[in-house]
Amino acid sequence: MANRTYLYTTPFCPQEDPAAARVHRLAGISEWSYAIPLVPRILVSVDPRARQSMIWDETPDLIAVTARCGPGIARLDGFLGRIDHPGLGTMAEDALRFLRSHTEPDHHFVLECGEVFDMDDEPFADQGRTLMAGLADIDTEMEAALVRLAPAKPNFWQRVFTPSQESSEEPLRELGLGYWSDTLYIELDGPRQA
Repeated sequence: MANRTYLYTTPFCPQEDPAAARVHRLAGISEWSYAIPLVPRILVSVDPRARQSMIWDETPDLIAVTARCGPGIARLDGFLGRIDHPGLGTMAEDALRFLRSHTEPDHHFVLECGEVFDMDDEPFADQGRTLMAGLADIDTEMEAALVRLAPAKPNFWQRVFTPSQESSEEPLRELGLGYWSDTLYIELDGPRQA
């Protein structure tokens, strides 16, 4: 089984109304194996709040993050609009279309990272604090990603052998683009234990 990061959405703010957030279904948005990519972190980077996991019920540590959907999607839109990469194609438009059709601006994202944290020996609480600190400095990471994605002059082998679409999209997929689905491995579709 792959250890995954999960992104959900809910109409209720989990901090303000945890009971409602647990009783009502959290809708799936995306999941990523073995990493917490940049794209989901951008989506929860505007006024993020650490919270207890809704998946790891026995873990008291703050290992999940919530934030309003509208500001996160707006920040992602600004980032995607600055990407200059030959493999981008419709990935940016597809992402924004999916997000806007599956969320409302005043709904909340819930980013669940416990499975990825579990792969490391560092305590969950420390990893949660590191995640939150990284969100505070997400602009620096976004700028570095834009530099990495900027087109470079092709080397000899790239001129001789045209890269496949899959290989040219790989750096974008590593950011977390292209993995949108409302069906996730863990569905939070009913009352959860308090």
